[in-house]
Amino acid sequence: MFQKTVRVALTALLAAGVSAAVAAPAEAKPKAKCHIGLWKTTGLKANISGKTQGGNFQDVDYKGMAGIKLKISPQRIVYDFTGSKRETIKGIGADGKPMEAWEQLTGVLYLPSKVTSDKKGVKGRIATYNKRASGPATGTGMTVKPKQASWGGWKVAAHAKIGHFDTPVVKNAKFVCNPKKKTLRLVDVRKWDTFTEIVDIRFKLVRR
Repeated sequence: MFQKTVRVALTALLAAGVSAAVAAPAEAKPKAKCHIGLWKTTGLKANISGKTQGGNFQDVDYKGMAGIKLKISPQRIVYDFTGSKRETIKGIGADGKPMEAWEQLTGVLYLPSKVTSDKKGVKGRIATYNKRASGPATGTGMTVKPKQASWGGWKVAAHAKIGHFDTPVVKNAKFVCNPKKKTLRLVDVRKWDTFTEIVDIRFKLVRR
């Protein structure tokens, strides 16, 4: 009796033009890798040290710059410095004497990049094509001690193109992403002339 009832019901559905097929479940969207998305700096620390041509040893620490937004995609990173905090600079300058200064960046910088990672995007590297940097981002700065002296203004992209990287602008950085805490850490080690620059930047996720 049960089988007959089912056949009768199925015949009625087909006669009415209603499909009895069960719809296939929709495919789940692939989960974005951990590092992909929009991030905001909670701050950075950096150090530049090395012997100058005059024989002095320069050793300068950099910190600050919270509030920088960084968007990471597989082929490009985009910085938005607007509204971010300034960077404070302190240490032994090129003349071998104590110095203090600050730097402030604003505006947007576009930086074509090769972004590689493991399967989940937890560990990887960002290698930037700095000669193709573009965007209206600008910088200003000033020496505060031993005496005040303005650095004037500059284009951040122009600096990047000649290999003069403003502190948060990475060249070939390793990253570690924490999917549970939604944090990202970039570490970039840059060598130029007789100097070594180590940059350590921390981020919090804004959105995927």
